[in-house]
Amino acid sequence: MKRFDSDYAKRGAEKRRLRIYATDPMTARRALYRIAIEIDNEPSLRPGPRGSIVEVHDFDGWNNQYYATVDLNDPTLLMEGGLAPSESDPRFHQQMVYAVSMKVVESARKALGRPITFYRSESRPILRLFPHAFFGRNAFFDPKLNAILFGYFRADPESPGPNIPNQTIFTCLSHDIIAHEMTHAIVHRLRPYFLEATNVDVLAFHEAFSDIIALLQRFSYRELLANHIQASEGKIHKSTMLLELAQQFGQATGTGKGLRTAIDEKPDPTKLAKTREPHARGAILLSAVFAGYLKAFQNRTADLFRLASGGTGILTAGRLHPDLVGRLTAEASQLSDRFLRICFRAFDYMPPVDVTFGDFLRAIVTSDFELNPSDPDEVRFEIVEAFRERGIYPSGVQSLAEEALLWPSAIGVMADPLSPDLLRMARELLNISGRTLDQSRSTRRRSVSEDAGPSSSRERIRHYESLVIESSDDQPDATAGHSDFQSGLYAALHNYATQNAAAFGLSQAIPIAVKGFHSIQRVASDQRLVIEFVAQFVQTDKEQSERWESGGLPFRAGATVIFGSEGEVRYIASKPMPSENLADALKDAAEARRRNTLDFVAELDDRDPRMAVADQVYLRDRMKLRAQFQALHVHR
Repeated sequence: MKRFDSDYAKRGAEKRRLRIYATDPMTARRALYRIAIEIDNEPSLRPGPRGSIVEVHDFDGWNNQYYATVDLNDPTLLMEGGLAPSESDPRFHQQMVYAVSMKVVESARKALGRPITFYRSESRPILRLFPHAFFGRNAFFDPKLNAILFGYFRADPESPGPNIPNQTIFTCLSHDIIAHEMTHAIVHRLRPYFLEATNVDVLAFHEAFSDIIALLQRFSYRELLANHIQASEGKIHKSTMLLELAQQFGQATGTGKGLRTAIDEKPDPTKLAKTREPHARGAILLSAVFAGYLKAFQNRTADLFRLASGGTGILTAGRLHPDLVGRLTAEASQLSDRFLRICFRAFDYMPPVDVTFGDFLRAIVTSDFELNPSDPDEVRFEIVEAFRERGIYPSGVQSLAEEALLWPSAIGVMADPLSPDLLRMARELLNISGRTLDQSRSTRRRSVSEDAGPSSSRERIRHYESLVIESSDDQPDATAGHSDFQSGLYAALHNYATQNAAAFGLSQAIPIAVKGFHSIQRVASDQRLVIEFVAQFVQTDKEQSERWESGGLPFRAGATVIFGSEGEVRYIASKPMPSENLADALKDAAEARRRNTLDFVAELDDRDPRMAVADQVYLRDRMKLRAQFQALHVHR
């Protein structure tokens, strides 16, 4: 008999199991590809499903009708892990997009060490998912609607692949497409200006990163992974099923293969310079990340192959021993989780504008160095080598040595630490962020806490959104103040950035906007608690957007500044603004950025057939129109 009461028997479930297609319905004809995944439980989840982070709205735009919504809190569905996978039941389609989307959000939250929300305005506070939005071979994230719209279409009648000719293909049933579009939404939330095509890498990075997360997410499903490790005899680089993206979509459109693959036949360092289309260029970055993953996997499992082969490293023909498969699966899954975290964590170390593939490499190295300084498995080394083999080099570095790739702590002049008052507010935000992250606590104690009701998770997220600074590109800079705390924090950061403009590569003659400020808390490999504060400062030269040759694209500069727990500046990732108050090297770099942006606009103009018949509206806004996800994904 228990002597003391506790909430052990009263707490709610921390996880919710839901069934999904691990890839898509085409491959899910085999039971192996119909799996159940665990996502964070939202006790107050409403029919739709509609939760505190995403909401599913199932309006069929082509047929002009709403479909009946699924209630995942129905006792029967709770017991059975949701609806069974079905191509024909719209309610399962709703379950599928909700489950996969929340799994990606959960991965991002764990990696970033802070809440992930999609608040844009009072009218659009939650990201909305539309499983049957339109008829067409497309799916895309729309920042203005704050929504992801999934299309459906007929399979190619002549070359449908394993599908039936003219079969209806639902993009909302493709694990890879859902994860890809959800990642677009997360990237846009973290770095809204990564949708402005200021150089050839910007849109390609958006596409590549979304592919990377979609494929790494699939590697977290251990039963699926174990089957392919057995089938490939431990050589997962030979598993087409694991490394191809959106297979049903690609097959149904008559290509005879998946949409993209993570493996290139042979690294070619000259290919990058010759590749301009965003998806094709992004595929090079995708292959670089997965080449690093596969090499790291080989390094981590070499001893297992030696043990299993009597020291030769060459396995005998036949099925692998189940114990060996289990160990290889565990290594592959743990490594994919580390790569997933590495890639997401890099966002806190990337500049706020004008991103390049080289910036991504530096951010990966810097962020992982903070948590794993010694890197005993040489994961960072393999990533750097994979980038080098494909001709991806950061600008402004002397070599590919690790110390050269780390972002600097000073550029030109030293920056001041955060003032005591600003540091106090930053630490207060850290506490609020930590309480918001503790969703499981509010779930467990909702039955015994006086102030925790059914909507406590939603209310806690809304409270966090009213305090943290995460300005979107369509929000005026001065509207950061939804609360006295946020207004005070914004004003203090703005004053700090103005006083340290030269240290961040910014101009003293142009207003500085605070585009983000948040706290992060992570546990390092040696169990240290790493606490940092990340600020994003952006400047905009609006005069350039009014020039015809810019196509409506303003010239922006910015800096992401990472502070330590005591307010000291740890790293600066800067894209400088031309200014007389900067050192000569920074001024030259800023002018080079401006020239490169205008040259890139001219390059796109030369390749754009619409320029010959364009009206004044298109000419004025052509760069914005070219960067819309809907237009980008038409050419998947």
